[in-house]
Amino acid sequence: MAPSAASRGVMLPTPAQPPLHSRGFAATAAAAAPDAGGAAASLVDRIKSDMKDAMKAKDQARLDAIRFLNAAIKQREIELREAGGAVNDEEVIKVIQKLVKQRKDSIDSYKAGGREDLVAKEQVELTLLESYLPAMLSAAEVEAVVVAVIAELNLSGPKAMGQVMKAVMARTGGRADNKTVSDLAKAKLAPK
Repeated sequence: MAPSAASRGVMLPTPAQPPLHSRGFAATAAAAAPDAGGAAASLVDRIKSDMKDAMKAKDQARLDAIRFLNAAIKQREIELREAGGAVNDEEVIKVIQKLVKQRKDSIDSYKAGGREDLVAKEQVELTLLESYLPAMLSAAEVEAVVVAVIAELNLSGPKAMGQVMKAVMARTGGRADNKTVSDLAKAKLAPK
């Protein structure tokens, strides 16, 4: 007679405890949704819905990109859980921005290496990832925020660069490119 699951030390889900596979990042994001005004759940739900659509359409390139995004979000959820946090809309956007930056770097490398086939693949993934990001601010809008932060905090000189970057990125909520903010802050803080 085979030993029971309990005698082997296997934890079986109880009716009050959902199975492990249903406790993924979506459940964590949904739990964090009240803090984020419900936006986190909708972004994660949109990603999951797009994955289902890609499966139904048998669009393998799109499906692979979305699965990679899901894996990155899941990894971030694990990191946050260990630190006592949860995945929210801001965290998902940070993950997507990181992946976008990786794709842009890869495209530059592949172009330099003459690998147009890989450039096209990365470009498709980049377009998909960018579709999940909020609309980016224009350079003029970012410049206005940089000028306002410098004036409000009464900052000057290159040593204030970190303070300006931190304040601007907090105000723009991930809708400004770090490089653009850095270049503008450097120009505005430079001695005249």
